[in-house]
Amino acid sequence: MDDYRNLAAELVAALRKEGADACDVYIAASNGFNTTVRLGAIEKLQQSNARGLGLRVFKDGATAATFTTDFGDQTVRRLVAETLELVRVSNADEFNGLAPKDLLGEYDGRLLLFDESLETLTPEQKIAMVREMEDAGRAFDPRITNSNGASWSNSVGQITLANSDGFVGQYQTTIASLSVWLLAEEDGVKQRDGWYSYNRFFNKLESPRAIGEEAARRAVRRLGGRKVKSQAVPVVLDPDVAGDFVGMIFNAASGNNVYRRSSYLIDRVGEQIVAPSITIVDDATIADGLASRPFDAEGVRSSPVTVIENGVLETYLCDSYAARRLDSRVTGSAGRSYQSGPGVAASNLFLKNGTDDPRDIVGSVKNGLYLTEMFGSGVNSVTGDFSQGASGFWIENGALTFPVQEITIAGNVLNVLKNVRAVGSDLSFKRGSTASPTLLIDEMTVGGE
Repeated sequence: MDDYRNLAAELVAALRKEGADACDVYIAASNGFNTTVRLGAIEKLQQSNARGLGLRVFKDGATAATFTTDFGDQTVRRLVAETLELVRVSNADEFNGLAPKDLLGEYDGRLLLFDESLETLTPEQKIAMVREMEDAGRAFDPRITNSNGASWSNSVGQITLANSDGFVGQYQTTIASLSVWLLAEEDGVKQRDGWYSYNRFFNKLESPRAIGEEAARRAVRRLGGRKVKSQAVPVVLDPDVAGDFVGMIFNAASGNNVYRRSSYLIDRVGEQIVAPSITIVDDATIADGLASRPFDAEGVRSSPVTVIENGVLETYLCDSYAARRLDSRVTGSAGRSYQSGPGVAASNLFLKNGTDDPRDIVGSVKNGLYLTEMFGSGVNSVTGDFSQGASGFWIENGALTFPVQEITIAGNVLNVLKNVRAVGSDLSFKRGSTASPTLLIDEMTVGGE
């Protein structure tokens, strides 16, 4: 992959020469491979290459952004001129500007973002892994009757950023994934489920056989699902669902949403908002983290940010614009594509591990719900109230008994997290960059029959 640092720096110089008060240049490049197999036959085989550059200019308090995928000299020169023309007719905003110069830089620890071994895998090897994964799932149980497809995906990405305050940085990343979705059938009733594994490094992926068998196990265990009566009971959130609640907190703590008055955390910094057992951190410096990076989309050096500590809201997550709007601190939380300017984005966002064994958490519940899935939209961004479809397993006397389906879960995000009774010790980033251990909620409203 080409080194674009010189190009980015040259474009910054050209923008300044044409009259920009300040500016930055963001270049993203990637190449990838993905394939999907269904019932042993290849359904998709795709190799992709993409690149683009975005220019952002500030002049007289106004800002303008443009982009192109054509890196030819004539196109880029024309884009520089067009960006300066555009900013001259844009409205001024006192909060516009680059990130503070003293925050610019690169995290100097080992991030482990790039796996060279991925480049040695042939398409034939990738297809063979996908077939092995699907075959393992289909052979796991006779009730597995069909496949919705099994997939491999890998990509190499490169981000280059330069700005008029002298920052120039570039980093490369890799990511690979395996996934499969299977159908189980019994007595004419079908259920679908799947499993997947993501990692920066090929050798840290779960094995194809293990993924296939787990997908089959999860599909089969959904058979025989029942409704339950509407009631308020203790609820165990499995890590994926608990991670959904962490994501809800991010949306409310995003500086963009706070200054737009579309958050239930407005004016709550310094307050106890959830249970003291909860600490939520956004950390772009985790080694081989799926969203780790040495600097954010404005060039701010990456560092861990504690959003909630022992239940207290410590800060909003802010890029430089949101920070100025809120008179808050820049947290290095800018994300962007080459097609747009920066906005607030999470990196590796997680609820910190507790000390409780997940099996003991389930074992402590006499009568309740083990929640494995929530679906559909239904979170009110202003109040935090939610109502979503859900499924899981009923707990009786500390054991999972039967699958539960066609239910709804309703409540308020903060009330749910205020009533956390236990925090598990099973935090993992294997399936995403927003994560949580198992959580036990004292009581939630389950809507059923």
